[in-house]
Amino acid sequence: MSTELIELKQELMIERQKSEILELKYQLQKTQAEKASRLDDSLLSPHLYVHYQKVAIMLSKSGVIPNAYKSKPEDIFVAMAMGYQLGFPIEQSLQNIAIVNGRPCLWGDGLLSLALNHPDCQSIDEEPIYDDKTGAVIGYRCTVIRKGHKPHTKQFTLQDAHVAGLLARATVWKLYPERMLQMRARSYAIRDKFADALRGLRVAEIEQEDSRIIEAEVNITPQSGTQTEKLKSILKERSEEKELIVAEVVDEDNTLSTLDKIKVLLNEKEFTAERIEKALNYYGVDSLEELDDAKALSFLAQLEKSQ
Repeated sequence: MSTELIELKQELMIERQKSEILELKYQLQKTQAEKASRLDDSLLSPHLYVHYQKVAIMLSKSGVIPNAYKSKPEDIFVAMAMGYQLGFPIEQSLQNIAIVNGRPCLWGDGLLSLALNHPDCQSIDEEPIYDDKTGAVIGYRCTVIRKGHKPHTKQFTLQDAHVAGLLARATVWKLYPERMLQMRARSYAIRDKFADALRGLRVAEIEQEDSRIIEAEVNITPQSGTQTEKLKSILKERSEEKELIVAEVVDEDNTLSTLDKIKVLLNEKEFTAERIEKALNYYGVDSLEELDDAKALSFLAQLEKSQ
C-alpha cells in the first residue's frame, strides 16, 4: 500500500473522529439545555423560587385557606410547586392538593378534573352498583376511555372494603360509604390509565384511610384475661370508636371549624347516606367540602335544630 493512500486513510479517520466528538458535544449541550429548561419550568427554579416562597408565607397567614395549610408555608410551597407541574393555578392547588403522611396527594375531585382535562381523555363514567334485593348501593364502578386504548373499568364494593378492614373502625366510611366507594373505584381506574398525568400522586381520601388502617393493625394487641375483662375491653373499644370522628376533626388549638362541627353532628344524629345526599342536593353541592361559609353556617344551624 502506498504511503499516500495510508496518509489519506489516516486523515479520513481523524476527520471521522472529529465529527463524532462534535456530535457528542452537541448531544451533551442539548441534554444540559433540556435540564436547565426543566429546572426553569418549576417553582424551584432560581427565577421563581424567591417570589413563590414569599407567596407561601403570605398565604400561610391567611384565614381563607384550608386549615391543614395554616401556618405551614413549607407545605403550601410544595402544594403550589406540585400544582404548577400539573397545570393547576395556585388557588386550585391549595384546594385540590393535600399533604398526607408527608406526601402530596390529590383530593378525589382534583383527580377527576386532571384526568378530564387530559388531551387523550375521551370519557370517564361513574355509576353505583345496587343490591338486587334491597336496592341499596353496595359498590361503585368507574370506566375510563383513553384515546387509543380499550375501555378500562374498575369497581370497589362494600365487600372489598370489609376485606380491606375499612369498615372495622368509626372512620369516614361510617358517614359517607357511597362517596368512599366512588373514590376507590375512581382512583383505581384513573391511576391505571393516566399515570403519566398524575406523576405518581395518590388520592388523599384513600391515603388517609389506608394509613389509619395500617396504624390500627400495628397497635392491635392480643386480648387476655377473664371473659369480664374481655367484655370491658370490647365496650371500651366501641366507646373509643364513637369518639374517633370527633378526635380526628379537632384542630390543633382544640377548636372545631364549622365544617368539622357539621361532621360531628351528622355522626351523633346518625344521619343516613340518603339524608346527607338530600341535604347536599338542597345546597347545590356534591360534598361537604364544597360548602361556602354561608351555606355551612346555615347547614349547621339546621342540624342543631334537627332531632
